[in-house]
Amino acid sequence: MTGLLWLVLAAADPCTAPMVPVPRSAREAEIYLKVGDAERDRGDVGAAREAYREALARAPGSVEALGRLQTVCASTPDPFQAGVDALESGHPEDALPLLEASRGRGNDRAVDLLEGISRYQLGEDTRAVPLLDSARADPSLAESASFFLGLIALRRGDADRATRLFDQAGRASGLGDAARQLSRMAQTEGHLVLSAVAEVLYDTNVALRPDGAATTLPGPDGSVGLSLMALVRPWGTPGPYARVEAQLSKQFTLTELDLVGGAGALGFKLLGPTASLTAEYAYGVQAINGRGYLADQRVFVGGSLLTGSFLWGAAYAAHFESYRWSGLGDLSGLRQVLELDAGFLPGGGVRLTGGWAGTWDAAKVDGLSYLEHGPILELLWAHGAFTLGVRGSIAWRRYQAEDPAYGAVRDDTRYAGTTWLDVALGIQWAVRGAVRFLRVDSNIPDLNATEWVFSTSVVWTAAVL
Repeated sequence: MTGLLWLVLAAADPCTAPMVPVPRSAREAEIYLKVGDAERDRGDVGAAREAYREALARAPGSVEALGRLQTVCASTPDPFQAGVDALESGHPEDALPLLEASRGRGNDRAVDLLEGISRYQLGEDTRAVPLLDSARADPSLAESASFFLGLIALRRGDADRATRLFDQAGRASGLGDAARQLSRMAQTEGHLVLSAVAEVLYDTNVALRPDGAATTLPGPDGSVGLSLMALVRPWGTPGPYARVEAQLSKQFTLTELDLVGGAGALGFKLLGPTASLTAEYAYGVQAINGRGYLADQRVFVGGSLLTGSFLWGAAYAAHFESYRWSGLGDLSGLRQVLELDAGFLPGGGVRLTGGWAGTWDAAKVDGLSYLEHGPILELLWAHGAFTLGVRGSIAWRRYQAEDPAYGAVRDDTRYAGTTWLDVALGIQWAVRGAVRFLRVDSNIPDLNATEWVFSTSVVWTAAVL
């Protein structure tokens, strides 16, 4: 935000804006000097500064014009600058009366822009829009105003308008990367969003076969997959939404693991300037090798809160799982997942997140039930069209009863890591490459296992309405 405000000031503050020479006569410079003197005598310091700048632009070597400009710039405190300082320090409510006091001094379009930014930060979108529209009438402020109008459109779920505004904002120096990223984000915030993901994957241990297990058990294999999604938001965001998904995965050699699945969800999302809350119910089914495999009912609640440079998050999901194969029926039951995290946003497109995640799986049989928990750490860097991420976790999983096959209570430590690179190809297309790693170390050595998964995918997303 600070960098953007400096851009605004460079175009709006006569004391700091770059000087653009105007090839005119010295007579015009004298006229602007007299206008500046008259405005200064009337007490309109803002108009005087503008007039002295115009004189200096027409007579760059004029010591008289430069001296008078420096004098009025160093005079009594400027409410406009005070409003900018309040906004930069994160107090938009304090900036509003100062900006209002600075009106009528020759820079009302810039005041409209900064008041519009303040209203946006306070969540007063309805009052911010006309102010930002007014600022767009000034060519020197149009890109900055478009940027914040795009943020408002994005918050309202108007993806088409947000995309157009971010495209315009992207022409402004210093706003290009942010505008391009937000333009791509806008494609996921429409009233009807469609998405398709095509993936090629290689898994070194499809069934998580224990180290040294018989080679007859499923081991390495590759697959191709296709996922389709449609998301409907009748009134944009915030508001209710509905989502349907379909999934298809075809193994290269282990055809008995071919998967077909589908899911539907209903939810509601609340969204404010610094906080969000989502509640959802979903029902999904999967079939493997043409046979019904799993039915899953899920209740999800999650939210986030932004305070300064920190993003606090919490998410909870309850899965009511029913396995359809007779040999897996004992795995059915309630599986609950909770994650708490905090992200640090130092700037430069970097986000560092740390937290704790836990799972309580209450299967029908105690020997298959477990409690798992452990730390997570994630580093994300986004720059232009590129997003690079690394995530790692350690989970300690302890089962609730003795495993009769081994005569002991199983106690595992699971190490997981993922790294990925996303590259945006325009607004609607992106490609991703990812590597995932899982290592299971158990107190029962026969159950130790290692898995690597390599994948490449192409993603298409578009807001249709």
